[in-house]
Amino acid sequence: MTAVTHGVDADVLRALLAAGHNPALAEADPALAEADILDLHPLKGGYSREMWSFDAVTRDGVVHPLILCADSAAGVVGAGGQTLGRPAEAALLHSLHTAGLPVPDAVASGDGATGGPGGELGRPYLVMQRCSGTAAIGPLHRDPWYVRHRAQLADWFAATLAAIHAADVPADVLGGVRPDPARVAGAELARWSGELRATPEAHTAVLDRALGWLAANPPPPPARVTLLHGDYRTGNILHGHGDGGPSGLRTVLDWEMAHVGDPLEDLAWAQLVCWRVGTDRAGGLVDLARWPELYGAAAGWAPDLAALRWWEVLGSVKMACLVWRAAEAVTAPAERALLERLFADLGAELDRRLLPPVRHPPVRHPTGPSTQGDRR
Repeated sequence: MTAVTHGVDADVLRALLAAGHNPALAEADPALAEADILDLHPLKGGYSREMWSFDAVTRDGVVHPLILCADSAAGVVGAGGQTLGRPAEAALLHSLHTAGLPVPDAVASGDGATGGPGGELGRPYLVMQRCSGTAAIGPLHRDPWYVRHRAQLADWFAATLAAIHAADVPADVLGGVRPDPARVAGAELARWSGELRATPEAHTAVLDRALGWLAANPPPPPARVTLLHGDYRTGNILHGHGDGGPSGLRTVLDWEMAHVGDPLEDLAWAQLVCWRVGTDRAGGLVDLARWPELYGAAAGWAPDLAALRWWEVLGSVKMACLVWRAAEAVTAPAERALLERLFADLGAELDRRLLPPVRHPPVRHPTGPSTQGDRR
């Protein structure tokens, strides 16, 4: 018997699998609507969604390892034109999987509206393939196998990002009209300036300095806008070795922040200080100076380093806003402490490496005792 887990049980899952197909996804497998649901259990799903792992076993004995992703009641990313809904994310996953990118396929999705796909759950959802491996970042930096193969992992990390940026995604999946390259930087700055204003407790002097610098130093427009993952980092990549699967980095997860924009946005996000785990390596894998070169070799063009710096400053502001919201949402003291440390690290990196130093006016000091006034 499958236990009920936070409102998700076997009957609900079968209903989601039966109702949640749309033309953008794979052809519906009617056998899934009658499958036995085994090994249902919740997973840690981040700060914007909840996730459950389960196996759907059809009558012919085929086991379909699957993941249910559902929106949480209050996510830290928020809503907006660059935050995908679950049906759009599912369509994107299916498009990229079909094109051969290392992405799990989606098999069902819905908006959660009453009477529609996902109405049984009451919130937007998608069901996707469960892929092998772990997203834990600790092994990437401590396991001797990963340390020995760091160069190959870095190559995969760069080449996969370049392949994402080269992907041809149907226009309707990401909202139709592609943005004007000349406007993408300004639009992102306006968005995250607004998001920071909506999170006033996160305001610090260094974030205000960052916003001022960003406004005064806009980057040149990209040669073309591309699909962006929006949260490309080693913590969103499944990996493994010695478990029967391919050794190394395997599958890119968590596409809810995907949108169209300047590819330097993804490149800069991947090298944020919070993903470096105490090293000077992007994602803990490749030296910061080498990272844009590695990506450029895979993508076939040389990144503009000044523009990359602009996007890293903006990414730091964006991440600081999200980290603050997450810290306010958690209840575990250790997790909150970790998030507060990340927030501080982002500010310190802006102050130490990314922003020009603050220039204070010179202070005049008296050269000796005054010769005027009291002459007693």
